[in-house]
Amino acid sequence: MQQETLDLIIEGGWVIDGLGTPRRRADVGIAGERIAAIGDLAGVAAARRIDARGKIVAPGFIDVHGHDDLMFVEKPGLEWKTSQGITSVVVGNCGVSGAPAPLPGNTAAALALLGETPLFADMQAYFDELRVRQPMINVAALVGHANLRLAVMRDPTSAPSKEEQAAMQQMLADALAAGAVGFSTGLAYQPGGVAEQAELEGLAGVAATHGALHTSHIRNEGDEVEAAVDEVLAVGRNTGCATVLSHHKCMMPRNWGKSHATLANVDRARAEGVDVALDIYPYPGSSTILIPERAESIDDIRITWSTPHPECSGESLGDIAARWGCDKTTAAKRLCPAGAIYFAMDEAEVRRIFQHECCMVGSDGLPNDTHPHPRLWGSFTRVLGRYVREAELLTLEAAVAKMTALPARVFGLHGRGQLSVGAWADVTVFDADSVMDRATWELPTLASTGIEHVLVNGQIVFPAADGMARPGKILRRGLAAADQDIQ
Repeated sequence: MQQETLDLIIEGGWVIDGLGTPRRRADVGIAGERIAAIGDLAGVAAARRIDARGKIVAPGFIDVHGHDDLMFVEKPGLEWKTSQGITSVVVGNCGVSGAPAPLPGNTAAALALLGETPLFADMQAYFDELRVRQPMINVAALVGHANLRLAVMRDPTSAPSKEEQAAMQQMLADALAAGAVGFSTGLAYQPGGVAEQAELEGLAGVAATHGALHTSHIRNEGDEVEAAVDEVLAVGRNTGCATVLSHHKCMMPRNWGKSHATLANVDRARAEGVDVALDIYPYPGSSTILIPERAESIDDIRITWSTPHPECSGESLGDIAARWGCDKTTAAKRLCPAGAIYFAMDEAEVRRIFQHECCMVGSDGLPNDTHPHPRLWGSFTRVLGRYVREAELLTLEAAVAKMTALPARVFGLHGRGQLSVGAWADVTVFDADSVMDRATWELPTLASTGIEHVLVNGQIVFPAADGMARPGKILRRGLAAADQDIQ
């Protein structure tokens, strides 16, 4: 039924295939980069066997919302991914990406989320660099809308001219042809926040033509969250472009509960034929650049990094302001450029959004932060340990599907996100009884427990070992499994 000797058999585990079907006890046989057989493989020879008795054998998790664009250059081990079972990541979110590079003199505060490496001239150059370095895990890339503005417009804070709009659309088309899976907007940041409907629809139309998608950090996640969701849904409705609402949330206590309305609007759009999904990270605190205008409106803000005051990483903004003898707004301005965690979300609402049928998991981790949000190291294991085992929000099979087959479908990653014969051998083996995040607000880089083995394209990437290969591939949207790699 397959080659005489398989490279690896993972034997005796409970197989959860990612498609939402009930688990079954089976062996998983791997030949090269693919799954060759699933069933009773006791009589099949293998170069290596992994004992998975009592453990879950699942597809590798797909992190749909990463900011690891430059980490493939700066910190290529990506331990914060592999240690929680992640085998693929979508980068280039919130309107910022590793390419294209801005025109000389143009910049944006949100670019600091990515790292220190100079941005690449275009997406082709970015992919070329990844090919040379070999990524540890699979990577799919979005093109940042802010990057497009910064690369084309002499004044990226203004409305684009007809020529500038055309140039952005052509640059997006070139990036999609090079292998990008879509584009992202960060409408809560500048310069993305200047964009109006016509600009967004022009770009979304290009993406739709290429069968690509649009992910959006919407314009407002607080008082105007309903209108902000509707704005992005309208872009999808008017252009036919598939749409993802990034890290959906309703910030500030006065807005808690508004997800009942926003999710109803998502459902209405889906009923109308709009291809829309969303993602969350399983925490009640958000994290991004430090925005002084938020300093007085959110009681609990924690600094994750600061260029002029690196000694303040991990401290409360209120404590820093008290020590400096100033108000929090003044302190925030003195700390910038900086990053922060904002505690302004409702855990119950996060859990409710997570249970929506088209909701995926995205860590939104910021590996360039000195004192990062714990979501970087713990999002996926937190779902498995706290949302599934402890809170019983949904079955383990349903949770795994949200982290595997659903994102593979949404992002068009054929042959990923499922355990089936012929699929790519991205596999995570974990203990359902002990899997748990350990990263905390105070100690945010503690690795999770319960993840036992992680394979990317048939090669073990966790636990880490000296001389370990980096087997990841660059993924593009909508190709048959045999052609999924653009290398």
